[in-house]
Amino acid sequence: MANEFDFVLELSEAPGGYRIEVSSPCGEDRAITKMDAYELLNTLPSLQAAVLGSATRSRGMGTQLEAPARQVGDTLFDSVFQGSIKALYLSSRQKAREHEQRLRVVLRIRCPELAALPWELLHDAKLGGYLCLRHPIIRYVDILEPVSALRVRPPLRILGMVSLPGALGALDAKAERESLSSALRPLIEEGMVQLDWVGGQTKQHLLASLFHGCHILHFIGHGRFDEARRQGMIVFADEQGREDPLHADALGSLISIAEPAPRLVVLNSCETGTSHAQDLFSSTAAELEYTVPAVVAMQFAVTDKAAILFSRSLYQALAANRPVDEAVRTGRIALRADKDDSLECFTPVLYQRSGDARLFDLTSPRSLTPSETVVEEINQMQWDANRGRASEEAAPPSAPSSPQQTTPPLGTPSPGVTPRPEIDTGRWVVSLAVHPEGRLLATGARKFVRVWDVITGQPTWERRIGGWSTMVNAITFSPDGGKLATGSTDNRARIWEMPSGSLVSELTHGHFVDAVDFDHSGKYLATGSADTTACLWDLSTGGRILTLRHPRAVKDVKFSPDGRLLLTACADGKAYVWDRDTSWQKAQIPHKDFVLGVAFSPDGQKIVTCSEDHTAETRETEDWTPLFRVEHRSGLRAVAFSPDSSMIATGSEDGTVCVWRADTGQALFNLKHHRSVNTLAFYPDSRFLASAGEDKVVRSSRLPGR
Repeated sequence: MANEFDFVLELSEAPGGYRIEVSSPCGEDRAITKMDAYELLNTLPSLQAAVLGSATRSRGMGTQLEAPARQVGDTLFDSVFQGSIKALYLSSRQKAREHEQRLRVVLRIRCPELAALPWELLHDAKLGGYLCLRHPIIRYVDILEPVSALRVRPPLRILGMVSLPGALGALDAKAERESLSSALRPLIEEGMVQLDWVGGQTKQHLLASLFHGCHILHFIGHGRFDEARRQGMIVFADEQGREDPLHADALGSLISIAEPAPRLVVLNSCETGTSHAQDLFSSTAAELEYTVPAVVAMQFAVTDKAAILFSRSLYQALAANRPVDEAVRTGRIALRADKDDSLECFTPVLYQRSGDARLFDLTSPRSLTPSETVVEEINQMQWDANRGRASEEAAPPSAPSSPQQTTPPLGTPSPGVTPRPEIDTGRWVVSLAVHPEGRLLATGARKFVRVWDVITGQPTWERRIGGWSTMVNAITFSPDGGKLATGSTDNRARIWEMPSGSLVSELTHGHFVDAVDFDHSGKYLATGSADTTACLWDLSTGGRILTLRHPRAVKDVKFSPDGRLLLTACADGKAYVWDRDTSWQKAQIPHKDFVLGVAFSPDGQKIVTCSEDHTAETRETEDWTPLFRVEHRSGLRAVAFSPDSSMIATGSEDGTVCVWRADTGQALFNLKHHRSVNTLAFYPDSRFLASAGEDKVVRSSRLPGR
């Protein structure tokens, strides 16, 4: 969850300059700056020389070398902290001090040329000098997988690797290992840190070590920036000791095999924090954010002494249970204290994809997650009292015994509704639902729940949720359209009254709520959470009547049409089918990667599951036999059945939306978004499909022959 003392600066393109939007403890503001980013970029080579020179020259010469760095820092500060924004910063700093908290500066940079600038140099002499020595500075990367603290029993497991191809030869691998081991020896002897080393310098050596998992991956070596591909890379050695570079996207894939997966990657390598002015995600560190929650990298070349001193202080702070942003600030201060006119304290860069910088909780150990899916009955007496009533209310007296024979009534669609082809929401759309009458749709995004009129394209109401980093991951209307349910990364599911938007109730999980679904009666809500549970709630009392525990995070949950079954998607690579009345697990549907979306056909005869393994699989519900599988070029994030059960829609990370025949898997229709598709939903008359994602636009597409 985001820190309430975050000073968030969002920088994006605007006519005649750049737009600055601020969220802070003391309010919000916006402005336009005419900063010349490319003129500042031209100073980077001289800054690089100054940083290295300041580490080795005499103190008098170091002070002279600092002058151009201060000039860049002053220019950056004056360009952004104008007038009322500067006043907001000062009042926010004071408010944080009054609450005995530290203000954090969070940068959400939307322009590649701005991302390539050394923001860690922000400086104002009248306000105490360099901001990064007073406040943690975080480069926030907008990715849809935020994280919260991992409770681990010490020691914190660090996997170290040194890779120094012979042709580069400036560093000595044995000396580097001994230096870091020596720096961490007090923490190792205390039992707070365990340091293991990759037994070689090649990619294959790293691959073999990653199978054992780690909490932190620490790489010592060299990094480069590939101008042709506009992407950072790490330089490994091959079997003959020659250079063997690996680009950032491939490095992320390699790291992803680790179990447990690292929460932090530290790249003690030159230029791993360097971006290209034409590509926002070009730096090695930013690209790795797709794989790990936080990356510490270097935006300039770094001396051996500084790399070791910074690392020692960083891990001391993490072992003391400090959040990673404060640990990075501690490392900066250690470098500044060692040589107070050195500029190397500005070399480290912290990238994060979560508002919460506490990656580890070393004070609250817990037992390992069970390897099998088990059922936990939260409150046996409450469950026994409600079970009979739940069964009666879940299906009418005449309901048949099998799910495929029941089609629940939806709201009555408005005749002749033709939605606007596009609604520009101005924000990444994370979740989406179409009202049963077809005239409204709801979207979930960062900070906001919005309900839109699909004809005018205007919002009918909106509600702000949580802090600046809170994501509305899930959204759905009740079958009668009278309520709207949402799930978000502040660990809550919420029920809203329609059409007023008034909040009816809140339901709490132990981690992010990633899925919500009403049963056909609208009296029960199912939720899925990153706390590894899917829960069933009685909305008349707000009580939780059933919990289904999974091996990993629950990414989606759907009721069967008659409400008797629950279908869940899990990050362990499986979907599960549960009998709601008995809590028995009836089936498992395996994939090769995270299962992110599931759906029952409205006629109850089929289910469909989709996964990061690029596939969606359809099965019949009689005995869960596979019918067919469809495939995209990238991972699938969303899947849905049409209300008439004749079509299946899939949405992919590569921006592709496809519609398929639900009986044969034949492709019927496709369209392309500019960026990843996160969510989609059919309109109630099955004539239109709504899809949305990271291009911030909800598209309503008419389907062929409809």
